[in-house]
Amino acid sequence: MGMFDNIIVPKSYLRGLLDKKQEKLLKGNHTFQTKNLDNTLSRYKVYAQRLYKLERSVDMGGGVETWRKLDNTVVVVFYDTIKDKKENEWWFEFGFTFNKGKLDKKELISCKLETTKAKKDSIDKMWNTEQEIFNEYRKCFKYRFFAGVERTFLKLTNWARKQHTLPLELRRMAYEKSGRLDFDPKALELYEDI
Repeated sequence: MGMFDNIIVPKSYLRGLLDKKQEKLLKGNHTFQTKNLDNTLSRYKVYAQRLYKLERSVDMGGGVETWRKLDNTVVVVFYDTIKDKKENEWWFEFGFTFNKGKLDKKELISCKLETTKAKKDSIDKMWNTEQEIFNEYRKCFKYRFFAGVERTFLKLTNWARKQHTLPLELRRMAYEKSGRLDFDPKALELYEDI
């Protein structure tokens, strides 16, 4: 799924976008996921028509958390799956447009019944049946033997790859001489963890 951020949105900001039945599925301040901000597992909130980010720092007494007001102009699409009382799953997706950090526009992108409890139970039963059959096969000697061979070859492949990886300093020297670092100063970032 990749990295994302969380955004806390009060239920009151979603009124008018949802009908009463849909509104009842949400409780007070709801935490949604978004991929439109930093994607670093940061925490944001909508408060007083503004966008805020939780800043964490450490001082002598321990951790300090403060909410910093942002001045971003950004469209934030946020979403979540929510279960109702019957354990049916609903998909909610909204879009809020912030102009210099101030809430400018709200939009309901999607609100739909994703799956019913009966359907989910049926899928779980089907999946469990398949896994029982697969797990029985995984116990046989042939499967275990070749899975072990695969692990061994994978370790050897990774070892061999490390043996012929170009050293970072050599790559830096080549990039400097070719002029690539002047053209793209971030060209070496991809190779720094190797």
